[in-house]
Amino acid sequence: MEAEVKRPGGLTAMGVINFIFAGFSVIGIIGTVFSMTMIGNVPTNGMPEAAKAQIEALQRIDPSVFAIMIGMNVVSLLLLLLSGIGYLKQKKVLGRIFGNVYGFYGIIGVIISILILPKAISGGFGVMSFIGIIYPIITLILLDTVFKNDLNN
Repeated sequence: MEAEVKRPGGLTAMGVINFIFAGFSVIGIIGTVFSMTMIGNVPTNGMPEAAKAQIEALQRIDPSVFAIMIGMNVVSLLLLLLSGIGYLKQKKVLGRIFGNVYGFYGIIGVIISILILPKAISGGFGVMSFIGIIYPIITLILLDTVFKNDLNN
């Protein structure tokens, strides 16, 4: 009888986290599409100056930037879903390779967002950028060290 290989709990947790972040990507896509369609209709009278500056910055963004942001979120969503499935099934290509691609893509995506979005919206490299870059870095580290030998199916 063949011994059953147990999936490490950390790998299962990463799979679940990927699915949660994939859900956030869906919310980001919906939010970006909603922003594209509604931003021109937002009255700024009586708003605090910081909120008014953000709305005005959004109104000046070229629609192609919105399209880039949607495309980036779609790619992130697909990479998160595929690698999450790979983690749960302990697959080399779906888990390790797609997970590493997501890790690098996630880091590059944060940098691109900072560069193409106005500072009034992105805030430069602030707390949200830091949070957005942490999981891809952790993913790269864990996949290539701790879980290196667990993704071999």
